[in-house]
Amino acid sequence: RLCFSTSTSSSSAFHHHHRKSNFRRTQKTSSAIVASSESSSKMERKKSLLATPLKCMIPTCVYLDYNATTPIFPEVCDEMLPFMRTHFGNPSSIHAYAVPCSVAIDVSRERVRKALGATNGKKEIVFTSCGTESDNRAIDIACDLFNSSASSDEATRVLPHVISTAVEHPAVLVYLESERKAKRLTYSLVPVNEEGAADVEAFEKQLAEFRDRVCCVTIMQANNETGAVQPVRAFADLAKATNPKILVHTDAAQSFGKVKLNADDLNVDAITIVGHKIGAPKGIAALFLRESFLSERTKEIISNGGNVDPYRSFLKGGGQEGGKRAGTENVLHIVGLGKACEIADEEFDAFVAHTKRMRDLLFEKLKASTKIGDRVFANGPKDDAKHLPNTLSVAIKGVNAGALLVELKDQLAASAGAACHSSEDGGGAISGVLLAMRLEESLARGTLRLSVGRHTTEEEISRAVEAIEAVASRQIENK
Repeated sequence: RLCFSTSTSSSSAFHHHHRKSNFRRTQKTSSAIVASSESSSKMERKKSLLATPLKCMIPTCVYLDYNATTPIFPEVCDEMLPFMRTHFGNPSSIHAYAVPCSVAIDVSRERVRKALGATNGKKEIVFTSCGTESDNRAIDIACDLFNSSASSDEATRVLPHVISTAVEHPAVLVYLESERKAKRLTYSLVPVNEEGAADVEAFEKQLAEFRDRVCCVTIMQANNETGAVQPVRAFADLAKATNPKILVHTDAAQSFGKVKLNADDLNVDAITIVGHKIGAPKGIAALFLRESFLSERTKEIISNGGNVDPYRSFLKGGGQEGGKRAGTENVLHIVGLGKACEIADEEFDAFVAHTKRMRDLLFEKLKASTKIGDRVFANGPKDDAKHLPNTLSVAIKGVNAGALLVELKDQLAASAGAACHSSEDGGGAISGVLLAMRLEESLARGTLRLSVGRHTTEEEISRAVEAIEAVASRQIENK
């Protein structure tokens, strides 16, 4: 549960020093308010809800689109309820109404810090509105650091260069193209192999080609469509060996809670995580920014006579988020993200085992179908260690996946590509990820992205396979 007895030393740096004494006077009252606002059965859940069906699910529609978004987990909802019903104070204030909100933010930040293996939550974890904001800002920070240390002579000034991969989320790819058109940066994309994994040798060549201009390497930890886990550590090590000043960022929106994620183990400087991918609400995310990296770069630039604000691109105004990102904090959703991170951390091994079992059962049943089994092929890595445990990118040869999903929209929730930009009519272009993998067209057009989750059951898997089999076989027969 949310712990209001957290040490007052964890209060945010920007809060008034009176907060400490005020907290001591009000912590007992605040805890009592929360305890009385929810029943003890809800507030003190002890049994994991892993593999338990949720009441919010539509009984007639199987949900296999967890990579698009997750339901808000019941424990997360319980944690958030007091901040809808009771605790409404502005966390930047110093009075009794503000203290529970301020402390809740501190607790949540610590939960995120622990889950990411960060060193200092107050200095390294910034709450944002979404993964797109976090990805965009990580790129901006790298470019700003580069520009602040570059020559001020327009005749010799060069644009910063960003290296990414061909299978990144639009939050990265579209933003890079937008900034390129605005002549604020250049970028190059590393190709992937037929399993969807980024080519390390090709990356090394790009590092050598753009050596002095590379300011940022951004590579997702795992792909949202195929589940391919990317060689983040290999990219990071090569980048740092080439130039320690390169900021290495990984978008872990899809991988967090599914594969091991630790900032030091990956050797990265920035990490994006997203609430609605892990059982928290939409509209909340976090960006880890390694304090030692930013501090060293900033000191170097200033010592050379330059001037830099690494957080220039963030919202400006009040002193929230340690002065990094202005705007009154979204306490309700921050609480949800913190609790979701705690659950992901505590349930990691069980979650991986459960989702892998559901994913494998799903593929086995599709392959065992007497009607479509010989047409079913899995996309992505064959090695489980390089594959998200919950994600199945499966092609059914000769089937139009988009049309199939439109027909099954009341029976099955899934995606033919990334849900953020999928077609509503079942037609349209082939996924850019599948194109980058050079998948043959008949398989690409028949590809479904099926993603299981914390609450998926065997019964749902069986129903989903029956529905897919019925429509896919009918499509094949009618050709």
